[in-house]
Amino acid sequence: MRSLQPEHAARWYEDKVRRYGFDYRGLGFRTRSSQEKRFEALLALGDFAGRRVLDVGCGFGDLLAFLVERDIHPLYTGLDVCEPMVERCEERFPPGAGRFVAGDVLDHEPDQAYDYVVASGLFGLDSPGTRERIVPTLERMFAWARIGMAVNFLSARYQPQAEGRIYVDPSKALEAAFALTPAVRLEHNYLPNDFTLYLYRTPAWQGGEARTP
Repeated sequence: MRSLQPEHAARWYEDKVRRYGFDYRGLGFRTRSSQEKRFEALLALGDFAGRRVLDVGCGFGDLLAFLVERDIHPLYTGLDVCEPMVERCEERFPPGAGRFVAGDVLDHEPDQAYDYVVASGLFGLDSPGTRERIVPTLERMFAWARIGMAVNFLSARYQPQAEGRIYVDPSKALEAAFALTPAVRLEHNYLPNDFTLYLYRTPAWQGGEARTP
């Protein structure tokens, strides 16, 4: 039986949007700067310019806006389970800036290959069944990535921990990553309560495109 997590998460975010509108608070971030620090960490995955990038849990398309502001123009696709967010993205960006799809990551079937697959804040909300979805989601995202993927988590090494959020042990995340590829990196020094996991299809020692942070 499928988890109810996507429906629960969609309702939670829809409530946030009603309360705060289409900004970072509507996505559950405390500050815009913390959201942007997570985006900066994702950029360490590789050069997104001209690459096919899939943003899982794209929200309002803030990552795309962040990239464009820095003159980085990927071939961008945003995927989100919350349909109002996808509708907002389609209203926010001009035609051709990106493509936006409503759907659950565990059901989605890509119609194209992606160079990079990323997710920011995807696993933060402690919805029913979310913890059980983490490893299958990582497996699915990595399977779609031709070069590599990056995903961030709230860190279980941080105290105090907010109620209703999922905090992940970085060592457990590394174990899950090493089950998929030997080319793994973890960054835990850009925020006190967050870390980003990077997985590459081809290790740097074999000529892969892993970027030095």
